[in-house]
Amino acid sequence: MSKKSRRARRSAQQPRLSAAQMVRPGVSEAAAEARATEQRPSAAGEPDLRAEYQYVISDLRRIGVIAAAMIGLLVVLALVLT
Repeated sequence: MSKKSRRARRSAQQPRLSAAQMVRPGVSEAAAEARATEQRPSAAGEPDLRAEYQYVISDLRRIGVIAAAMIGLLVVLALVLT
């Protein structure tokens, strides 16, 4: 079975164009800028990432505590068993 190509995924993304390719004959620059600003998300609509991913911080803290406890247990076992 052959490997899947990434071309299908790239076609869904916005194409990468140079500045020369972005020029559209017959369209004024003001209209092009207005259209470009409409596509960008506004700053007011962006969510607060710190509040949205608060659970990640608690999970990372829990993983750190468990890792430190396991390393401590390994050190104690190494001292006791030798």
